[in-house]
Amino acid sequence: MPYGALRRLKGQTLGIIGLGIIGRVVAQKAAGLGLKLLGYDPYAKPEALAELGVELIGLEELLRSSDYVSIDCPLVEETRKLIGAPQLAMMQPDAYLINMARGLIVDQAAQHQALVDRVIAGAALDVLEQEPPDPSEPLLQLDNLIITPHTSSWSRESIIQLRRGTAQNVVDVLQDRLPRSVVNRKALGL
Repeated sequence: MPYGALRRLKGQTLGIIGLGIIGRVVAQKAAGLGLKLLGYDPYAKPEALAELGVELIGLEELLRSSDYVSIDCPLVEETRKLIGAPQLAMMQPDAYLINMARGLIVDQAAQHQALVDRVIAGAALDVLEQEPPDPSEPLLQLDNLIITPHTSSWSRESIIQLRRGTAQNVVDVLQDRLPRSVVNRKALGL
């Protein structure tokens, strides 16, 4: 690698797509590295993110302005293939795409082409459209892609926490309390 090819993180811009629990943790960690934080989340309130130093903006502006784009949103119908060829073309040619959410949020064929054509500098993924990937998956052949298994929560501590949380949910229901992990509160009339 030529002298000066690596860039200091401090002062660069991280765009975070999805500012739920995971996106907020990413923002906290990135702030500690001195990154400027931009965020896109149609459901987030700017005042709730002010203490994290995240500036909420539109998706197009985030893509155009970020050195790194981190996808941290859930896979729902409105986020399926949220990032395709037009969105990748909006990114800076020296930008990196990071997907730690779900593979189907990014159009994998468009991502492959953007990496081959150097539309973006590179990508770091721990999710793909098909998991496990077929060994012949073209993405796996690229030199500007880092790919790891989607196992960051696979630890002794996380398994213990998962089991305790599940047991606590059962106890809560048996004691006529609302479990902490209810996702669809509307279904319960809340």
